[in-house]
Amino acid sequence: MTRKAITVPPNAAFKDIVRTLTERQVSAVPVVDAAGRPLGVISERDLLAKSADQGEYFRSLPARESWEQDEAEALRAEELMSAPAVCAKPDWTVAEAARLMEAHRGGPLGRP
Repeated sequence: MTRKAITVPPNAAFKDIVRTLTERQVSAVPVVDAAGRPLGVISERDLLAKSADQGEYFRSLPARESWEQDEAEALRAEELMSAPAVCAKPDWTVAEAARLMEAHRGGPLGRP
């Protein structure tokens, strides 16, 4: 674990979130407000689900202008995140954090 979490702001674009996950070699990132308070979490699973939903749409776009329009209206972190964030306290043991995640059926990193 690291003390400095890799995070994204609520307005982070889909492609920037993917880049962050890839470059930092993590499978999920917290979405935090300007004060650093957690709002939700985006995992690879959230992004894959959204990509699958959009696959047919992207294949059907007829022209480059459509892609440019889509880029301008890209999905943002606040639209993709699992929320609310379920947070463990820094002094908790792994067992305590695991119990919290179990109580929330997968916790912040996934849905049941």
